[in-house]
Amino acid sequence: MKTMTELMESNIKKNYVFSFLMNFRLSSGLWMIYMASRGMSLTQIGFLEGIFHVTSLTMEVPTGSIADLFGRKLSRSMGRCLSFASILILIGSTSFLHFTAFMILAALSYNLESGSGEALVYDSLKYLKAENNFISVLGRQEAIFQVSSVVALLIGGFLGTYSYHYAFWASSGIIAFSVVYSLSFTEPPILESVGRNSKTFRGFLKQIVDSFSLIARDRKVAFLIFFVQTILAFSACIFFYIQNYWKGLGRTEFQIGIYLAAGSFLAGLVAMKVQRLSHLLKEKKVLIILPLISVASMWGVALCSNKLPFFMVVAMIEAMLFVAGNDYINKLIPSRSRATIISFASMMYSLVMIIFFPIFGRIADTISFGVAFVSLAVMASCLYVLSMYLLKKIG
Repeated sequence: MKTMTELMESNIKKNYVFSFLMNFRLSSGLWMIYMASRGMSLTQIGFLEGIFHVTSLTMEVPTGSIADLFGRKLSRSMGRCLSFASILILIGSTSFLHFTAFMILAALSYNLESGSGEALVYDSLKYLKAENNFISVLGRQEAIFQVSSVVALLIGGFLGTYSYHYAFWASSGIIAFSVVYSLSFTEPPILESVGRNSKTFRGFLKQIVDSFSLIARDRKVAFLIFFVQTILAFSACIFFYIQNYWKGLGRTEFQIGIYLAAGSFLAGLVAMKVQRLSHLLKEKKVLIILPLISVASMWGVALCSNKLPFFMVVAMIEAMLFVAGNDYINKLIPSRSRATIISFASMMYSLVMIIFFPIFGRIADTISFGVAFVSLAVMASCLYVLSMYLLKKIG
């Protein structure tokens, strides 16, 4: 029988495999194009993405509290089950209502994983007294995540040239396997016990309120959540809308898959270097330089006819900010509230997407992609200026 130390070490290794499976979504480079092929306008697609993030916004923190109170493993497994249900709905979708159901279940799946997975890894490391290795573990995890994305985008793009459903059915099989695999994790012990009474509705609400109070008291945590998640959301807008931009230029699904895969491959490479970069530049300089490069690249996407190189830089900086930002946040928060607070971060991401994703879709639909990309770059620039002012005040 394995000791708890061996089980926690096993959690870290298993999580690398799970990360690969979770991001091996053959549908990720196809669903927007698929919706358009089913008659959805860019405005409707923008609203559907908004529905995803409204669901995520309202359910993110409650699902994070589920992970804190009832277990990271349970939350993760439930998330995989809902992901499986969502892909089955996508396969049969023919209307806006069907796609809405797909988006709601996909959002709930994302919610259940977003706080629980990261908390499971960090608390496993904490039990091993190896929290300082989290940034390197997260960097390797992000690299595996991106490698998985590369393979998925290439295979998905290839299958999509024949039939979108080939890619979706293959993806459903992979998700089904990940459901089974998620059951192999061991729940990490939480030294800061939440207590039996916390597993009531009153305790559930208290968990949310206490976590929010911690963020409100700690300006550094609040700033990191606001700044990092907003940059990540703008990067996601580039990722999604550039697919339809390239499709409008006559690119095939396989060609678009290659472009997206190239960005993911480079993102995976740089993600493993974040720990070294963080040691070299220190936290404050990382938060100044990386977002600045990202914003400059968004202007490149907006103004240059060859958008691919700038898209790749946006993808690389997104991966680096994800790793660095999450490491900085996890060092500042207690285990008993970890999944809930991480969920607050994801909630900020959803809030930004709810506001801006449909707006950019509407602009692209009624005016042009060029104006939409310029609008995004302007907003990202304003955000950067505001964030540098806040960073100076926080110190």
